Amino acid sequence: MNNEKELDYQKKKEEIIKFLESKHAIILATSHNNRVTARTVTFASKELDIYFMSWEHHTKCLQIRENPRVALCRDNVQIEGLAEILGSPLDEKNREYAEIYRNKVPHDFEGFASQPGMILVKVTPISIVSMVNIDNWLYLEHLDIENEKAWLTDLAE
Repeated sequence: MNNEKELDYQKKKEEIIKFLESKHAIILATSHNNRVTARTVTFASKELDIYFMSWEHHTKCLQIRENPRVALCRDNVQIEGLAEILGSPLDEKNREYAEIYRNKVPHDFEGFASQPGMILVKVTPISIVSMVNIDNWLYLEHLDIENEKAWLTDLAE
């Protein structure tokens, strides 16, 4: 693009981490066999990774098993990533992730973690795009996690 401006990757990454830490709910979109579904989930995060719980028989988990590519959004921040079903939030192997979730949304964790069929899901972001307003003009901030690059583009282009 003509008006692409490189940004400081680490600075933008830290801004997104703080943004995620400040929120408790996010919209999750999943898809499989030409069916796309979306719903709000409570979540916790560590760095850029996002964790949520669900019953394993719910549509989102069935779709993730078949297609791990997911999207999340909140407040003009769109995240594309890969979801991984970790298993029971009470399994010893998930202790670290479960504690992150428990610390952020203790009521949800205590109420649901021990329910039969409850699982913990991890989303590892691939890219993040945020719409920002700079001097009354809209731009997109891009964060390419795999290549550790960040840039700004004019939304009108």
